[in-house]
Amino acid sequence: MVEKIGRFHCFYVKIQTEEILERNSEVWNLCKRSGHIGGTQAAPATIVQPLKGCAGKVTSACGPKIYEFVFDNSGILSEKCCEQLLNAGRECHDSDTNSILSEGEFSKEEREEILARHSEVWNLCKRSGHIGGTQPVPAPTVQPLTGCAGKVTSACGPKVYAFVFDKSGVLSEKCCELLLNAGRQCHDSETNSILSEGEFSAEEKKEIMKRHNQVWNLCKKNGHIDIENTVF
Repeated sequence: MVEKIGRFHCFYVKIQTEEILERNSEVWNLCKRSGHIGGTQAAPATIVQPLKGCAGKVTSACGPKIYEFVFDNSGILSEKCCEQLLNAGRECHDSDTNSILSEGEFSKEEREEILARHSEVWNLCKRSGHIGGTQPVPAPTVQPLTGCAGKVTSACGPKVYAFVFDKSGVLSEKCCELLLNAGRQCHDSETNSILSEGEFSAEEKKEIMKRHNQVWNLCKKNGHIDIENTVF
């Protein structure tokens, strides 16, 4: 009797193993063929394009600071940056934020917080003329090349800025593609313009230019930038 039970158990285990191996192959083939198993594939969200005429109204030095305040809950805005934001107009401000929201995956709570800070940055600039910090004497600035504004979207521009100036940032294939398509001259122009608007030591400028070249070379080599292929 014990022998029969043992044979039955072995037979049952063998069947289970065969079924598992079959399902193992099945899951591979289904993923390879359909890209998913079961359920429905959500249609990609429609990307909201920024309003025409808004690109370039806020410089490449101030745009990332507004982005940091709205999306990262940080950042200081100078009088100059607040002035640019207000002069661009509320419609452009709304359009840029909505465009970035449409390109990312945000929870309902995150969207509510982002929109609250979106309104806050506008109201603070309107009321105080700046947000935090002290107001330095403005230095002569290098204007970006004509025709470069808008070539890198309001979602990707801050990521390039973060990589070059903040030693952080991950760039998707899309952002790398936009950077490379904008061209090396535009890339050089944007960085030089930001450097002229800020107070950087010789060492800081050297590090920034090193990362400026690195972001270009990594995008050209790998098509994207993640933590693994970044060395600061």
